[in-house]
Amino acid sequence: MKRLACICAVVLITAACRKKQEPAGSASTGSSGSAAGSAAGSSSAAGSSAAGSSAAALADQKLVERGAYVANVAGCTVCHMAFGPTGPDPSKSLSGGLAIPEFFGTWHVPNITQDKATGIGAWTDEQIAAAIREGTRPDGTQMFPIMPYTFYNRMTDDDVHALVAFLRKLPAVESKSVVNDLKMPRMSVPKPANAPDAADDKLKHGEYLATLMHCAACHTPIGPRGPDMTRRFAGGYAFDLPMLGDGTLYSTNITSDAETGIGHYTEQNVVDVVTKLVEPDGKPVVGPMQFYVAAWSQLTDDDARALAAYVKSIPPVKNKVPASTFKPKGPPPT
Repeated sequence: MKRLACICAVVLITAACRKKQEPAGSASTGSSGSAAGSAAGSSSAAGSSAAGSSAAALADQKLVERGAYVANVAGCTVCHMAFGPTGPDPSKSLSGGLAIPEFFGTWHVPNITQDKATGIGAWTDEQIAAAIREGTRPDGTQMFPIMPYTFYNRMTDDDVHALVAFLRKLPAVESKSVVNDLKMPRMSVPKPANAPDAADDKLKHGEYLATLMHCAACHTPIGPRGPDMTRRFAGGYAFDLPMLGDGTLYSTNITSDAETGIGHYTEQNVVDVVTKLVEPDGKPVVGPMQFYVAAWSQLTDDDARALAAYVKSIPPVKNKVPASTFKPKGPPPT
């Protein structure tokens, strides 16, 4: 089966703040007044400590929740889902195990739970972030770009921090990962620039989301030397999907070309395709996006519309995609 891109973001996280309490005081100068003042001070300190702990716990909870959202946007929860002999195993979240045959070899999805021996539990936060955004392992080796770190390189510091916090909360699952040996070049990327996500700019925020969702990974034509980046989003990537059906499916041209792309789509049409897998004519979307719908259906309305606005703004590229011969054999794995 052709490439379903994998790991790991979106929007800045705001830390919870708490208002500093005014210190308690006493006008009494006698011993009983002093004792009362001391008791009041102790009570105030205890209350302040409790409030601080509560605020810290709330901030941590919000950080993990943001990280879970980022994991859905970036597709981490899709590619790293646990697979057993009979299919997906939700009881072993993100422990990997799926083997995907490609023309460049079979790639194996790794375990990213907190198990120290077979997962990433022994990695530092910085090492996890480097794996996500730079594709480097703790031992310095470079990953194959089947892990879309070339896209995640755009992830902000705040987003990767939230994603790491989420991964740290995953239960440890013992599941030994198979080392990948693929016939494809390893790619290096620069240090993350931490360019801000302009959340108040609909188009720029939509572009940020589309990058983390690595839309161009599947919707860019493949030439003799690899992806033709002069025609990004123009479709034509060929997928063989034995898990889902027979025949070859070609990715859609999602540029704004009216004849060969999706220039006739409305923003709502784009939202429905991404979050509901429904085409404008009511037909279901088939192919790799079926795997992502459980994650992308969690997009907030604002994010879904920002993504749609950006997709609609992609300059037209004329590229007539071959007719697919793919015939689905049933519902996708869930």
